[in-house]
Formats: sequence, structure tokens, C-alpha cells
Amino acid sequence: MSRINPRLNLRAFLCSISLAALTACSSLPQGPQPVKSPNDDYQYRLLTLNNQLQVLLISDPGAPKAAAALDVRIGSGDNPKGRAGMAHFLEHMLFLGTDKYPDSGEYQRFIAEHGGSHNAYTSFGNTNYFFDINADYLPEALDRFAQFFIAPRFDVAYVDREKNAVEAEYQMGLKSDERRELDVLQEVMNPEHPYSQFSVGTLETLADRPDATIRDDMVAFYNTHYSSNIMRLAVLGSQSLDELEALVRPLYSQVVNRDLPREVIEAPLIEPARLPLMVELQPLATQRTMTVSFPIPDYRDEYRVKPGIYVGNLIGHEGEGSLFSRLKEEGLAESLGAGEGFAWDGGALFSLGLTLTEQGAAQPERILQLVFAYADMLRKEGPQEWMYREQSRLAELSFRFREQSSPMGYVSALASGMQHYQASDILRGPYLMEDYEAAMLAELLEYIRPENALVMFSDQAVEGDEVSQYYQVAYSQKPLAPMPAPSDADVLGTMRLPAPNEFIAENVALVALPEALPAIPVVAFEAERQRIWYMPDAEFRVPRGVTYINFRSPAVGVSAAQAARVALYTALLTDRLNEFAYPAQLAGMSFSFSKNAEGISLRLGGYTDKQQLLLQRLLEQAQATDYSAQRFDNIRKDMIRALENSVAKRPSSQVVDDLNEALKYNSWGEQVLIEALQATQLADLDAYIAGFWKEASAEALIFGNYPEARVAEVSALLDGVLDAGPAPALPPRRILKLAPSESIQFPVSIPHDDAVVAWYLQGNGDTWNDRAMTALTAQIISSGFFDQLRTEQQLGYVVGAYNYPREQVPGLLLLVQSPSADAAAVALAMQAFMTGVTPLLELEQFKRHKAALISDILRPDKNLAERAEHYWRSIARKEYDFAGRETMAAAVEAITLQDWTSYYADVFIAQRHALQVVAPGRRGKLPEGRFEVVESAAAIKRDHATYLAD
Repeated sequence: MSRINPRLNLRAFLCSISLAALTACSSLPQGPQPVKSPNDDYQYRLLTLNNQLQVLLISDPGAPKAAAALDVRIGSGDNPKGRAGMAHFLEHMLFLGTDKYPDSGEYQRFIAEHGGSHNAYTSFGNTNYFFDINADYLPEALDRFAQFFIAPRFDVAYVDREKNAVEAEYQMGLKSDERRELDVLQEVMNPEHPYSQFSVGTLETLADRPDATIRDDMVAFYNTHYSSNIMRLAVLGSQSLDELEALVRPLYSQVVNRDLPREVIEAPLIEPARLPLMVELQPLATQRTMTVSFPIPDYRDEYRVKPGIYVGNLIGHEGEGSLFSRLKEEGLAESLGAGEGFAWDGGALFSLGLTLTEQGAAQPERILQLVFAYADMLRKEGPQEWMYREQSRLAELSFRFREQSSPMGYVSALASGMQHYQASDILRGPYLMEDYEAAMLAELLEYIRPENALVMFSDQAVEGDEVSQYYQVAYSQKPLAPMPAPSDADVLGTMRLPAPNEFIAENVALVALPEALPAIPVVAFEAERQRIWYMPDAEFRVPRGVTYINFRSPAVGVSAAQAARVALYTALLTDRLNEFAYPAQLAGMSFSFSKNAEGISLRLGGYTDKQQLLLQRLLEQAQATDYSAQRFDNIRKDMIRALENSVAKRPSSQVVDDLNEALKYNSWGEQVLIEALQATQLADLDAYIAGFWKEASAEALIFGNYPEARVAEVSALLDGVLDAGPAPALPPRRILKLAPSESIQFPVSIPHDDAVVAWYLQGNGDTWNDRAMTALTAQIISSGFFDQLRTEQQLGYVVGAYNYPREQVPGLLLLVQSPSADAAAVALAMQAFMTGVTPLLELEQFKRHKAALISDILRPDKNLAERAEHYWRSIARKEYDFAGRETMAAAVEAITLQDWTSYYADVFIAQRHALQVVAPGRRGKLPEGRFEVVESAAAIKRDHATYLAD
């Protein structure tokens, strides 16, 4: 039962007495209010409380989930000198108890028991806290959340524990090349710029000192920097705006206003005298990258112009005549992105990020020569109003037809954006691009010159003469040599401005709905090798739609060679289509070819107006086999490099990959796939493509703003790629089946100091009851598992208990990555937690968990894409009534506490179906027990029965 503040009930009662009283009690918003999308049915109200805390209220009557986020304009760039990681450490500590709610785990338990989740992040300039929860419990959640910023305890008992959590996060990232590159970048930054400070924190930077403990410094930091006037709060709930305001005002008006000014950072990020600068560094992964950055002014206040978006779209374009097209033609680069990166009050960086081929890594000067030649061409051509208006039109369409998204993600983004957008533009600010300022666009292009460049080149062949402090990265720095213009006569001829975009939607009218509207997708066409499901959208009513096609073939799923070749084929096909289709992606359409368990999936989505043209061109190229030897070789090497780089992934992620390989019979490890790719030649791939299509069949879903005539059009296009005759039988999809009381231990070698234990506990079967019991178990144990093993025992930063179904076969996954304990100690802690769950569970808690899970299962789809995913998954599972969510919810509803306690004791304690994948780390100790130790995923699969996927 929800607890409601009696004072709020009294206010609601008084306001309900009469219409006149209601009008009097309503709080009329003061000042400009946010302009919303015509497609947005939320109601909004912008307030500024007496303490200058700006609040955006969002009312969505009937919403199942509520959410809130608070953004404070303080981040790691504000860390005190010598206290690296302070802002990040403070973010951790705020979750661990307040004066009103002193229990360190109470906030997390309350959120979890009422169907919610929570998190936070610390960036250089901001810290953002957010949660979601079942809508009825928003008042209580808002109260708990507010106390973070009113009266946190900063309990001394948790200081050392949370320092260890920060240290674990730091240790976990030691092999992240993104963090390693940032470490080097911060070392070459101007030390007077606050962004040059290390941001994560370590036990050393957060250690007590003779003159002050870390807690003293943290409390001082909080009391100095956390002020209501630099906070922004966004709250979304099912209550009316008046009710939301009545909830928020009395709570958040208590946050202290220290009247902090908005300070401009005068120090340059890179000392101008040091530019142009070349920095070379050695990554851990087999990767070759180049980032070319240019210090520029801070244009965030110019969001109606968006100069960074305009220039970034030009430099990052991938169509004909683009910089990327030229780089790819010369075999130098595999990807390119461009846009504003770091930004602060006083400046920003505009950056180009490139991944390079082996040939490109050997010719960094040529790459830079082409980059600067393209920028020079843009300056000579000057800003183009027609191109600006084209981008503006696309932005306007995106806002006009904005669809709802995750409530928690939405409020988090809004709270962050409120720091920069004017009141009327809080909702449309990211989309506004209406003020064409040629001088401002030209100004930005002036900064993109060789003399203003910071180049960071990453390659394993680099031998640096310096080592970075925190991540021990070998690097060197030297002045960037002068860059002569290209001497090739054809360079300026091949690199040019993009052509007008033929894919921009012109007709955004909604199709008429049929009188007999189907409630679920129906099979609108079926032949020997085709089945097409169709459903017009009657709920979201936007001029968008999806066409999903699954091309199934027996040439997938049997061997590692097949898996390698189909993945290589889809990569080459995507690469071939990219130059043509890139403008379609800019115009709000999307497409992807990807390997799946049974074949190749083509997903096409976005505005429906020009989709048929795009689909036609995609399918015309699908069966082509005339790939160039250079692109074949480059893409194959890139795929091999990506597989080799799995060693640089987070250790817990690598262990979960090994678990999935052991569970899924059409899954192979990195080394096997590497060998298969190395053995594949271009002629082999050509033969594979021909064989794939000879045996292929297609199942499609057409859902959205389409007339029924689209079914025949798609079918005709499919006829062009599918052979006639009956479709060949497909190999079955199989999942490992563990027996009751069976415990397998699978030790794996991960090159990292941390120990990792991934303990998979399979359900008793694959019935709806088994799925419901397992999902409910995950719901019940997840918050307690995190609280006990992470917060209380401090075993590591990565700690979680998850519902882990594979192909509808239910399972639990308990996962811990620990820098402080060996794998044996981790497994004992897991075991102790699991055996202690049922004695602590009360009937009311059980009911709350059950209600939370049912609410999550039945959560309404927020947009057309989510609904399409539900339909597509149902089709893949052969749930042709599309009622899987309702069936699952009913199965959960039927479970009693006694039912669940018995199932839990039998299946997850007494007769476990267990697979434990363990990376022992530097301590080298494995968990002890009655395990069958198996040395490979292949050996596990070879000796077991299987579940057959639907």
C-alpha cells in the first residue's frame, strides 16, 4: 500500500470541493513554458523554486512507470587539487543512507521492490542521478531521492567500502583503451585546465591525510559545490501537474541554495604554443585509430544555429565525394565520425575519429593530408544555405514526429539539457536548427586547420618514451610536421560537397486505416519460400514503419566456417551499400544486415515515404559477388582484429561470452572463428553467397504507416532474390540442457588480475511456470545480492544477479568480478547469499516483488519500434497469438509464496542445474566443491542433451 503524505491528501481534498476552489489551488506556471512536439501527448510545467532549483514536471496520466532525474552542474572537472576522483566518489556515497532513511540499502530495496531501477553518472561538467519506479510509488521515491540533496549521512562505516568500489572501477578499466587514451590526453592537456585532472579516483587519491580524512574533504566538497541553483530536476509521473507540483515543492525547496556562479574556464585546454601536436600511444588491443582534434569556442549557447552539427555532418559524411569515401578508396580507413567532443564553459574540442587499416596506420601523414584538404575545400566552398536548410528540415521532422522513449532515459537527458537550453526550448533544443548564420559556420571552419590540430595516433607498433601516470600507457609527443597539400590532381575532383539528399521524406501523411483493423499481425501473403506478416499501425500514428525480413538458410548454424562466412558476407554487403544508403540514414531511415542463428536479418525502418526505393536498392545488391579483393582483405582483417581484441573487453564480459558459447550450440569461440576467417578466400565467399541464396527462404513483418499494397510490393522484390520450390529444412537451434544436481565448472583464462565468477543456474524446464519462477527469483534476489556482495562485502564493482533466459530456456546468472577476493571466496559468498534468501523473505515483500515483475512484463510499448520488436520476437518464437507477455504475467500471478519457496529450494539450492564459468585472475584459486571440471565449451556441449528452441 502506497504511503501518502496526509498534508498532500488534505490539499487534494480542499481543491476538489468546487471548481472555483480547484482553480484557486492550481499553481499557474510563471514565465515561458517549453514548446512541445505536435506528436507529444505529455503535459509539461516548468517551475523555479524559491531556492532557484529549476524543475520540469511531466504528466502522463495512466503511465505505468514514473521517473525522475536530478542533474547538478558539478563534475570531475571540479575535483579539488590533489583529490582526483572526488566528484565520482561523492556520487557513490550519496546512495548510502540519509538522515531520514539511514539504512544504506533502503533506497535500492525500495526501488527494486516497486518495479524500478536507478543509476547515476559523473562527467567532467555534470553529475546526473536518475531512477524509475512503478507509478503509484513516485511520492515515496521522490522523498527518498530528495534526501540525497538535503541531508546525506556520508556514514563513516561506508567510506572505506566505497573507496574500494571506486578502486575496483579503476582497476576494471585498466585494460580499456578508451580510458587509456583519455589518460594520455589528460597528460598532454594544459595542467591549469580542470579537465586535465584524473576523474575516476583510486585508493591513493582518496586516502586519508594527516590534516584531513577523505570524509572531511568529501563533506567539504559537497557543502561547497552542491547547490540548488545549479541543479535541474525533471519528474515524470501519472499524476496531474498540480499533484506533481504539490509533491515536488515541499521536498526540493529544502535543498540548500549556495548561490554558486557559473564560472567560465579561461585556461585553454591545450596551450596554444604547443599546437600543432602529434601524440602517439600504444594500445593494448590490436587496433589502429587516429583522433584529430581542434580547440574551438563553446557553441552550446548557439544551439539554434548548431555550427558543430553542420560542420560535423559534412566532415563525417560517408556518401559519394566524401572524405571517408576517398579514405576508403585508398584503403586507409574503416570508419570516420566527426563532431564536438569535450565542451566546457569557455571552449570545446571538435574532433574527427578514424579507425585505420594496416595500410592507413602506415600512412598517417597521407590521412592527415586528405583531412586537411577536405577542410580546405569546405572553407573555399563556404557555408551552403541549401545544405543547412536540408539539415534543418531533417531536425524539424525528428521533433515533429518525436516518439516516447524510456521514462528514465528521457528525464535524465532532459535534466542535463536544462543546464543549457532556454526555458521555451528545453524539449526542442536538441532538434532546433533554424538560424542560418554563415559567419558563425565559417568561423568554425577556420579552426579546422593544421596549425590548430592535436593528433592522437594509436597503434601497437608505437614505442613511446613516456608512460602515463594512472593507466601506464606508453606514449610520445612531438610537434606535428607541416602538412603539404595533396599533389594528386584528382583529389579535389573526387572530394566534393554532398549532393541533395533524395531520401528526405516529402509525403508525411498517414495512411487510411482499414475498416476491419486486425488486433495483431496477420499473414497477408504466403508461398513456398515467403511468408509476410502485415499490420497497419493504429496507435502511434507517425509516418514511420518497419520492414523486417529474416532470410533463413541451411547454410548457417552448422559450422564455425559457416558462421565466419555469413558474418563476413554481411559486413561486406553493408560496406558496399554504405555510400549509397548513407543519405537515407541521414534522412531518418535505417537499415542493417546482420547474421542470426538461422540466416541473415534485414531490418529497415524510419520514414515510410522513400523506404521502397531503399529496399529495392538493398535487395538488388544482396546477391552480388563481385567484391573487390582490397575491401575483402581489409574487412576480413578488421573482423579478425575485433575477435583478437576480445582480450581487451571487461573481464566479466569475456567470461559471459564463454558462458554463452557453452550454452548455445551455434556459437563458437574467438580463436575458432579467427581460424575460419583466415582460411576463407574471396572465391570461397562467392561460392558461399551463391549457396546461401539458392536455399534461402524469407519471413517478413511489415508494420507501421503502410497501405496493404506494400505487401505485394515487398513480395515482388523478394521474388527477385529467392529461388522457386520448397524451402529446405533448417538445422535445429539447440541450447544446453543441464540435469538436476549437475554442477559443471568451466575454468577460463582471462589476462587480467581480477577474479570473475559467472554462476549460471538453469530452470527445471522450459515451461511457462519455469520461466515465471526463474524470472521472479531474479526479481527477488537482485537488490539483496548487490547490497550484500558489493556494498557490504565489497567484493567488486561488477556485481549482479540477473534473469538470464536463452532461447526461452530459463536461467539465473550470478556475476561478480573481484579485484579483492579470489574466485573461491567469491563463490562461497554467492552460496551463502543464496541459502539465506528464503528465511528473510516476508509475504508483503513477496507480493511487492511479484507486482513489480508483472508490471515490468506488461509495460506498454512506448513507441512504434518497441511494438515492432515485440511482434518480431513473437514471430521468431512461433507465438502467433502474440500473447507471450500476457501468458508470462499470468504465470507469475499464479505463483504463491509457498510455490516459489518450494521451487527455489528444490531447483536453485538442493538440485541445482549449474554451470560455473570462472576466471581465477592473479590469485589463481578456483572454487572448491563437487564440480565436474570441463576444459572447453565444445566438450561441455558434446556430452549433453539439449533443448530445442521453438
